[in-house]
Amino acid sequence: MNAQVLLLGSTDFTLAIAEAVKASGASVGAIVHVEDQFRISYAAGGVKNFRSADIAGWCAAHAAQAIVFDSFASLPDRLPDACFDACIVAGWYHMVPKAFRAGFPQGCIGFHASLLPKLRGGAPLNWAILSGLHETGVSMFEIGDGVDDGPLYDQARLPIGPDTRIGDLVEASKAVSVAMVARMLPGVLSGAVKPVSQAGEPSYCLQRMPEDGRIGWRRPAIEIARLVRAVSRPYPGALARLDEREFAIHAASVFSEHVILGMPGQIANIPGVDAPLIVCGEASLRVTEAIFEDGTDALPVLRQSSNRRLATR
Repeated sequence: MNAQVLLLGSTDFTLAIAEAVKASGASVGAIVHVEDQFRISYAAGGVKNFRSADIAGWCAAHAAQAIVFDSFASLPDRLPDACFDACIVAGWYHMVPKAFRAGFPQGCIGFHASLLPKLRGGAPLNWAILSGLHETGVSMFEIGDGVDDGPLYDQARLPIGPDTRIGDLVEASKAVSVAMVARMLPGVLSGAVKPVSQAGEPSYCLQRMPEDGRIGWRRPAIEIARLVRAVSRPYPGALARLDEREFAIHAASVFSEHVILGMPGQIANIPGVDAPLIVCGEASLRVTEAIFEDGTDALPVLRQSSNRRLATR
């Protein structure tokens, strides 16, 4: 297979797919990517790409062209002269217009981290944890005119356990996607494999911002524990504030061994428990990893702050 592929993407997932494409026998001629901070329609001040990868470095090492995205109107004039057989969209943030997709004889292939038609849209892995789902997955599909609504080439399922963090799902989704490329891409590029329509009732996810990870301590501890798991590394963590000091919680669990009576956001340190506890609207949260904005460990301060209160929102 000597197919030439264009990639759209800017993350660690993009580079995992790029490596898989090369391993399958196709060539990656260029990768179109955004910078670490970029503008997008749903955020007036722009957004940060928390999973940003060294796209330019990878391209330089693999004789591919790295192109910083400006607009789809100008993009065709900035692409290399080589003809691309297909476009692969992986770790991308913008809708891909029909006029652009029409330039690829073997189509425009997307990867989405859910079992489509469930969880179409933004931040599907985060929302899967926040929603208390027991499984999610990855879908390989043909990009359509709507939000993740194109026909499917393949899907793989991913379990979500009670302790699964977003970083676990990120790594698992990369692994199954790489295997999917090896299994499906040659047939897709040759035209031997055809996609089938999505079936079932769709659900939709809206994009998330870092501030959406701020903890409201009046919520039940089980919901706050899900939030921590959903926004921990590689994302900024669940945000909290003690006086004027902001910190991010990256690991926590529901504490149910003893009843603790206090106000939501109040800190407790009790005998026999090696981690600070925070009273929630229902039950309490046991915090095992927390980092101040300057990168220092917040746990020693929390351990010395019994009866003090975190901002409730």
